[in-house]
Amino acid sequence: MSTKSLVQSTHTLFSLPDAVIRINELIDDPNTQTHELAETILCDAGLAARLLRLANSAYYNPRHRIETISHALILLGYQNLRDLIMTTVAVSVFQGLPPALVNMDRFWLHSIRCGSTARKLAQYRRIPQGEQFFITGLLHGVGKLIFYSQHSEGYCEVLKYTGDNVAARTAAERRVFKCTYAELGAELLKSWRLADHLCLAVAHHLEPSKAPTPYRLEATILHVAVQIADSMPADADALSDAPMASTLVNFVPLAKLLSLKPELLEMLPAEIDLQSREIFEMVRPATLPTWP
Repeated sequence: MSTKSLVQSTHTLFSLPDAVIRINELIDDPNTQTHELAETILCDAGLAARLLRLANSAYYNPRHRIETISHALILLGYQNLRDLIMTTVAVSVFQGLPPALVNMDRFWLHSIRCGSTARKLAQYRRIPQGEQFFITGLLHGVGKLIFYSQHSEGYCEVLKYTGDNVAARTAAERRVFKCTYAELGAELLKSWRLADHLCLAVAHHLEPSKAPTPYRLEATILHVAVQIADSMPADADALSDAPMASTLVNFVPLAKLLSLKPELLEMLPAEIDLQSREIFEMVRPATLPTWP
């Protein structure tokens, strides 16, 4: 099997809605007017409601209640809009996987944390358009969901025998499936017509030193973001009281990879926790809209 054949076999099952593709096109067009984007969003009541909820959340803490989509777009900006849309649709697209195979609450909470962390690391490195790293972190693990969906028995065996050993799991994925979850996920994102730099960062985040030189820093940021998210409590239903598991000594080698001070990385889990939980609660499957 190949990444392309696996993605082709799931393309109709895991495809982006036309409305989301249209909104992404509008955001990418520098000539798009706010009212054009607002009109498109208003065509989907569920998305519009979530956008207003995010704009009025404690994270943004507006002085006055935000009651219109246009006002929300001005407050949040187009990139935050894209983050919300992609988070919502990604969770919706992958609904239906059996709970016995994968805890989707934990999966998406971890993914949102990866996105929030990757965005912050990009800001620390002063990377232009670093806001886009949220999408990279959010979607870095979708290849696992394709494995669960298409080859659940074989993938569960891989995870059973490799545990938390990333190198062993990567080797086992290549041996059994001829590709890693990272490579498979990147191929899906490519089929979604997402940017090349995003797809390549996802493809190489397990071994960023092997990424093409122009994309090595992006892959490294994602690599570090995943490990920082791994250090946080996994239980989505007991977040507020759970202590952060991160320690300064764990972050020294990670900080070195990005030429950053370890103290910056040590502060990240607590810093991103509130925002990640707010986004997670907004996109939890029980409250998702039905996409056309």
